[in-house]
Amino acid sequence: MKKILSLVLVMAMLVVSLFTFASCENPNPEDTLVCGVTIIPGLNEKNADGTWTGFESDFATEVAKILGMKVKFVEISWEQKYNEVNSGAIDCIWNGFTANSSEKDGTARADLVDFSYGYMLNQQCVVVKADRLAEFADEAALAGKEACVEAGSAGDAYAQTATDEDKIVGATTQMATFAEVKSGAVDFAVVDIVLAQNICGQGDYADLVIVEDIQLASEIYAVGFKTGSDLTAKVNAAMKTLNENGKLAELAEEYGFENVVKLMESID
Repeated sequence: MKKILSLVLVMAMLVVSLFTFASCENPNPEDTLVCGVTIIPGLNEKNADGTWTGFESDFATEVAKILGMKVKFVEISWEQKYNEVNSGAIDCIWNGFTANSSEKDGTARADLVDFSYGYMLNQQCVVVKADRLAEFADEAALAGKEACVEAGSAGDAYAQTATDEDKIVGATTQMATFAEVKSGAVDFAVVDIVLAQNICGQGDYADLVIVEDIQLASEIYAVGFKTGSDLTAKVNAAMKTLNENGKLAELAEEYGFENVVKLMESID
């Protein structure tokens, strides 16, 4: 009987130990900041070992540290970003998200999510093959030409006003649009300039250029949260701390964004 009791005691202790270990390895959802992202060089990139790097990834990680949370990055379809955050699958959209913009149906993004403080200046730009640059003297030259954009992006919304709707090809990511232009499948792409400046004229895309003669409206990146989320105010406070202690500027310089990173309490 004693042997049986001892065996039961050992098994019970083993179960408790396994439960404790599992609890440590799998924190409760409220202890984790789940960020919806897509792959954008310089902002959100995944290393071979699965870890995330880039300005946005590091910024989110530093914010989570201040909040006493872990951070988890989840790749999402940009076109489904609102469904992802509203369903609770992610806590926020932290991925070069233009706050002072509208969707292609005209709905202001600020009416669809709560935004954090703005933290990076951006604008859309037109990318073409270098040997066709002369064809794109101004915005009027885009009319009737074929465009590639990331579906659901600010570039998508702009393209709807620049050319015919049936001339617009939707891609799953902004990166995919460069390949479409390079191959000649489309005439131009509309993407974030902070991305295009890191891609055009380099490596596989040495033959692509930004059309400098077409200057589009300025934009502001911010983090999007489900309307009414209490995380918005908490993240804002953490952002302010990182701005004041110099960490935000340090991250910006590390990734070459020191000229466009600026904490803005208003996104109007």
